[in-house]
Amino acid sequence: MSASSRITDIGPPHYGQFLPEIIKKNYGKWAYHEIPRAGVLKHVAESGDVLFSVRAATPRILNVKSIRTFADLADKYTGGHLRWTSRNNVEFLVTDEKNVQPLIEELQALGYP
Repeated sequence: MSASSRITDIGPPHYGQFLPEIIKKNYGKWAYHEIPRAGVLKHVAESGDVLFSVRAATPRILNVKSIRTFADLADKYTGGHLRWTSRNNVEFLVTDEKNVQPLIEELQALGYP
């Protein structure tokens, strides 16, 4: 058995297994980025695939209810894909442009700019 194929419980799992499919497919192959509006980034890959990052400001410490709300929004609009940035903001990874505006509206209704 080679060392690379050995399963171990030492250390965290490789981050690549948790990436959305569009990011795995285009990893390191992004052609350019645009900022269509504040809090939204449009990532365009060399393949033509498009990914929107929708960011919302959050407090540094969140309660479980807020995290579950974000998870529900991610399930509804992004196929379950979200992440927290190094500045403790939440970022939703949206592949369908028609889901960007409804997501922003729900976040604003919840008080997250």
